[in-house]
Formats: sequence, C-alpha cells, structure tokens
Amino acid sequence: MGLAEKIQKDLVDAMRAKDELRLSVLRGIKAAIKHKEVEKIRALDDAESIQILQTLVKQRKESIEQFTKGNRPELAGKEARSSPSSNPICLQGPARPKWMRQSRKRSPNPARIPLSKWAP
Repeated sequence: MGLAEKIQKDLVDAMRAKDELRLSVLRGIKAAIKHKEVEKIRALDDAESIQILQTLVKQRKESIEQFTKGNRPELAGKEARSSPSSNPICLQGPARPKWMRQSRKRSPNPARIPLSKWAP
C-alpha cells in the first residue's frame, strides 16, 4: 500500500471516528499531494509524497515561530495541534490505539449482494 492509499484509508477512518482535527490534517495533506500531482501531470511516488510532507511540516514550524514572535500564542497552539508532525496518529498505523486498529465487522450491504443470491 502506497502512502497516498494509506492517507486515504486514514481519512476514511477519521471520518468514521468523527475526529475533526485528524480529518483536517489529513485533508490538508491529501490536497497538497493532489495539487502536486496535477502540477506534474502524473501520479507521485512515495519519495515525492514524503518530500511534500516534509515541506508541510517545515511550513507549520515556521508559522509557529512567527506566531510566537508576534505574541499570538493561541494561533501558535492551533498550528502546533494541526501540524502533521504533531499528529503521528494520522501517519503511522501502529501508533493508533488498539480499538482503532481492530477491524470492524460490517453487515452486508443489500445493494452489493448480486441479484442471483436474492432471486431463486
């Protein structure tokens, strides 16, 4: 599984868990990766995706420094919480709590069951 697929999976998990902060961070990461893909007119490999993540982390750190220098601790705190580097839960699978790693058993969706199973 590539990094883009993992981000998409974690995005869906964050939606299901209704975790707004993680969802916001993952949407920002996905948007940055998609923007670069459109710019290059091709899919990115994992090395390029990691480079984009490093750029995002660097931008957040610089923003935190500027907000701290400008005597805006509330904005610095907000940036610190929304930084991809401060949220390992959105990037690393094993760091997630056990209840999030457990697969959920889903009931079958009647729309996905072929008609041959329903009709005699």
